[in-house]
Amino acid sequence: MAKLVIEGQDLRLKLNPLELAGTFWPPPKATINQVVSVEFYDQPWIPELLQGFRAPGTTGIPFVVMMGVMRRLKTKDFVVIKRRKPAVSITFSGGPFQRWIYTLDGTRHAEEELLAAIARNPSE
Repeated sequence: MAKLVIEGQDLRLKLNPLELAGTFWPPPKATINQVVSVEFYDQPWIPELLQGFRAPGTTGIPFVVMMGVMRRLKTKDFVVIKRRKPAVSITFSGGPFQRWIYTLDGTRHAEEELLAAIARNPSE
């Protein structure tokens, strides 16, 4: 499962070998000061969350798996969703992706830590 890793002020999405092969992209990286919001979803397969079109090479089977990049008019999202499990969406102010959307690995520890870091430093 995709997993959020926080190292100081840096964020990265750690992917397993199957996810790396399915996304056709290297794992994304960002900094905490680029984070605008963190939202949790019980059901990731909703139009409000998954928007745009799959980029060429992106793996996608509706309600089973979506791995890779979803392109919209001027932005793109990095997506790693499996089955109908709860997911998280992290929105960024800059960088190559506007959002990272991925299935939770069972815990929200890193995501809650990120929310706390954003609350401590809202102006950054």
